[in-house]
Amino acid sequence: MRYIEGIRTAIDYIEDNLKNSISLEDIAKMVGYSMYHFHRIFQSYVKESVSEYIRRRRLTKAACDLLYTNSRIIDIALEYQFETQESFTRAFKKMFQVTPGVYRKQQKRVLIREKQRLTGQNLLYIYGGVMMNPRIVVKDEFSVVGLTCSTTLSESKVPLLWEEFHTRVREIKNRVSPNVMMGISEFSMNHINEEFTYMACVPVKDITTIPKKMVSKIIPKREYVVVTHKGKLEDLGQAFDYIYGSWLPKSGYDLEEADDFEIYDERFKGANDEESEVDIYIPIRRTKK
Repeated sequence: MRYIEGIRTAIDYIEDNLKNSISLEDIAKMVGYSMYHFHRIFQSYVKESVSEYIRRRRLTKAACDLLYTNSRIIDIALEYQFETQESFTRAFKKMFQVTPGVYRKQQKRVLIREKQRLTGQNLLYIYGGVMMNPRIVVKDEFSVVGLTCSTTLSESKVPLLWEEFHTRVREIKNRVSPNVMMGISEFSMNHINEEFTYMACVPVKDITTIPKKMVSKIIPKREYVVVTHKGKLEDLGQAFDYIYGSWLPKSGYDLEEADDFEIYDERFKGANDEESEVDIYIPIRRTKK
């Protein structure tokens, strides 16, 4: 259960500090996660990124202050950590489709996002999802060649990267199999925001020849929990939700600080095919007693 408690602690800390500067790195350290895993676990439970959640809560509180206090708009903006009234107005209008000034005049409360509560009904999905038959495997060292991009969980550039990779994959020599492709989310200890590097690639027998503007990578031998996602690619996140939210808390394992990846083989029939299958590999290690 410590993963759930960690996210609850993070949510409580955010709520208590909406009017202060919030360091995501400090929150991650407080709950005992790397930045990389903190972003993924938070999104798995809360269904939005950490920065999106903080922005929504600040704007929600600001909306209440507009209705129930006489504070100036500029003062409310600065109090909730917006650098200028203009940036506050843009963010407020994007969320509520109305400017702060008009909202205050209308005196009509909008549908707002309350503090996230990880109890009862909103955890049923995480615990009651489709059983994905997780299995523990040890995968030997392997090499890959492919293309990379910097992306985030909330604004993914991954589909565009795959489009480009599909047009160039035939340039790669010495492929282990013509039917296997991989998507690797690279782990980094240096995350100061939600960005990470994603690699669209194929396993190769050696990395002596690398096409122009492509990169190679060697993945060391490691232990993984593997689940198979069946269905449309847009629902792939459900597999991660299951691992982070249901399997991991009671598994006797912790997340390892290493890359996770997807494997697409002959079972993958297309992004929109309900019969498509994708294997998800998440690195793990035994929990220290």
